[in-house]
Amino acid sequence: MTWLDLRKYYNVGLFLVIFIYLHSLRYFEYIGVNPTYYGWLSNLLVLFLIFICIISKNPRRMPAQYWMLGFLLVPMLSFLPCWLENGQSPLTSLRAYLMVGLALVYFLLHKTQMKPAHLIQILTAFAVIRIGILLLQQFTYPSYWFSLRPEGLNAQGLFRPIEVRSGIYRFCIEDPYLSMFLIFYYFQQLTKGFKPACFILFMVGFLGLWLDQTRQFMAVGMISFLLVFLFNSRFKGKWVLLLLIPLGIAVVMAKGASFFEDLVLLTQSDLSGDNVRLLAYTTYLFEFWGGPLSIIFGNGPLGNSDYGQMITYMYDSLNLYHSDVGMVGAVNLYGITTLCLFVAFYIFYIARYWKSIPMFLKMYFLAVLFNAPLISLFTQPVNCMVLFAMFLYLSDRSIVARNPMPCPR
Repeated sequence: MTWLDLRKYYNVGLFLVIFIYLHSLRYFEYIGVNPTYYGWLSNLLVLFLIFICIISKNPRRMPAQYWMLGFLLVPMLSFLPCWLENGQSPLTSLRAYLMVGLALVYFLLHKTQMKPAHLIQILTAFAVIRIGILLLQQFTYPSYWFSLRPEGLNAQGLFRPIEVRSGIYRFCIEDPYLSMFLIFYYFQQLTKGFKPACFILFMVGFLGLWLDQTRQFMAVGMISFLLVFLFNSRFKGKWVLLLLIPLGIAVVMAKGASFFEDLVLLTQSDLSGDNVRLLAYTTYLFEFWGGPLSIIFGNGPLGNSDYGQMITYMYDSLNLYHSDVGMVGAVNLYGITTLCLFVAFYIFYIARYWKSIPMFLKMYFLAVLFNAPLISLFTQPVNCMVLFAMFLYLSDRSIVARNPMPCPR
């Protein structure tokens, strides 16, 4: 029996949402984070979220609640083949997977009835802080404090420096989708009328993508942006296009040649030698399977077991990462069932409610879909799933506002 109404503790819920997302980002990839303590705190936060979800009231039915539960629970079916075919106990798998439960923040948002405007402000602040850190560290390097992959010795004992691409230090701070959020959301705001603050934040988003120097995010972000823009019949801000086209041409003329030259050289480098990403695709798609059950439900998460140590060796010594091969990596870890769930979500939720979903969320969901061959929610750091949960909440609120009838159970 539920008895707690979180709407009465709105500010507490607001603080929890901020802290959970900050924690999922590993405090902007602060290099001083202790992995052991971080893992303990992550598990405690997940258990707390589960407890809160059980004892608190649901103010209303949520259109995406079962999809969110599916994204969290269906991958757990991999625990069975991981036990029977890879020898990793279900308890070890649960410990390895538990952190994904931070995405239960979706239900916390609904139970507190978080105001969409407040959540937008939170995400904007996180995006600006992240981009500010990326920009600042360009000038402070070799001193830096935030990085996903700080420089040091690799598994072979060789020094691995901070990567430089197109003259930019790549600190790989999560999450590039935050830069896309600034572009998508504040472009939507600009279509309603010009506001200097919105235009500045819109351009800061482009700065973030440039500092990330991640080709697929640049390409997918622009494709998603253009598709929704071109096919939006209600778009009235044509003046924005007139402003952006000359600006874009000026940027391309000033920096475009060297940028695309760098991309071509980098792509040629990727295609030379052993081509590690292609090897990862073939390995995880055709070779690395525990047995018939693992094909359906997946090999399972990486725990403290012989199976987990073997995958860790493939990561550290062979550079064969599940995260580099998108949905192929997700299928290898969590099975065809997870892929089917992902596809069904786009057919039965996104397509069904397309007209009720705001423009910036359409762009985001398209970006997630287009990114799937290379970057999957299920194989990226947990912050990607937490951000997805937040955007799913915003989508739900828009759907409910336009379709006040409760979503059928």
